[in-house]
Amino acid sequence: MRRVCFILRVRPDRLAEYRERHAAVWPEMLAALRDAGWHDYSLFLHDDGLLVGHFRTQDLAASLAAMERTGVNARWQAEMAPFFVGLDGRRPDEGFVVLDEIFNLDAQLAALDTTEA
Repeated sequence: MRRVCFILRVRPDRLAEYRERHAAVWPEMLAALRDAGWHDYSLFLHDDGLLVGHFRTQDLAASLAAMERTGVNARWQAEMAPFFVGLDGRRPDEGFVVLDEIFNLDAQLAALDTTEA
């Protein structure tokens, strides 16, 4: 299963409201994410507005496409877009930057185990 990490930037004047909105995400949105294959999904927010998201999925493109087919995602993205800077007219789920994973402790430990065996 692929681990995905992404970043966005929340407007500093909207941080408190952004946190509030994520304290109780719409149940329909939660179910859509689960059904689209988003697992172990977390968001981390720094006081300067840096938002880091992390989730696991079998197939990122398929998970994004599955969300695209839901009505709730379109409504959620429209409501969340004003919270972000730098989207240039894109929705948040179209504007996040996926980061390359360059280190994974478990993977390197597993590699050691196979070479030492």
